[in-house]
Amino acid sequence: MKSLVSKRTARNFFRMKAFFSLLALLLAVSIPATAQNKTSTRAVDDARGAIEFVETLASETQAVWSDSKLTSNERSTAFRALFEEATDINLLARGMLGRHYRTITKAQKRAYLAAMRNYIVAEFDKRMEQVGFKALDVVGTKPASGKRGHLFVKTQILRDEGEPILADWRIRKKNGKFQIVNLEFEGINLMITNRDVFSSKVKKLGVDGLIKWLENQTKRPLTASNSN
Repeated sequence: MKSLVSKRTARNFFRMKAFFSLLALLLAVSIPATAQNKTSTRAVDDARGAIEFVETLASETQAVWSDSKLTSNERSTAFRALFEEATDINLLARGMLGRHYRTITKAQKRAYLAAMRNYIVAEFDKRMEQVGFKALDVVGTKPASGKRGHLFVKTQILRDEGEPILADWRIRKKNGKFQIVNLEFEGINLMITNRDVFSSKVKKLGVDGLIKWLENQTKRPLTASNSN
């Protein structure tokens, strides 16, 4: 009798041991995969998060644009707050100046970056105004070239009038935060286009002349249509 009980106890012990071994193996496989999804440090590895970032930004932008109670200055201030938070302006500014950024003085860098904060926000504002931004639909994603793990969120911008416009938002994720680092409208690259313009301005006017030109670009006089 004792022998039979011992055998049953031994069988139960080995069955429990096998069960817990299998459970441990499953946990060892599944937990890192889950952790990797939650702690992904690159946009290309977190497409869902990048899409939600762009959709949220579009929704908040539309809310600002459609608020008839806002004056032109209030709308511009609200739009600036959105895009300064959502965009890596310093990265865009350095990229647009290209090789010239490495050779200018510290004082010129400060003046240039200050002017560019206004210029880049005004560029986004102008583009949205030009296309008649109404809403935005995400149509897909595409990994960006390079090793930085950026992701293009491909969208269609629905307009008040006319066919939708294709816009690809280059998104970076850094320290858990998504930001726009470039934008393409119908294949026209915002950074490259401005780099060509800036290079031409530096050649003709010098860096100080470019900074003055940038400052003038954001001094748009109020018209009857936008003065409210």
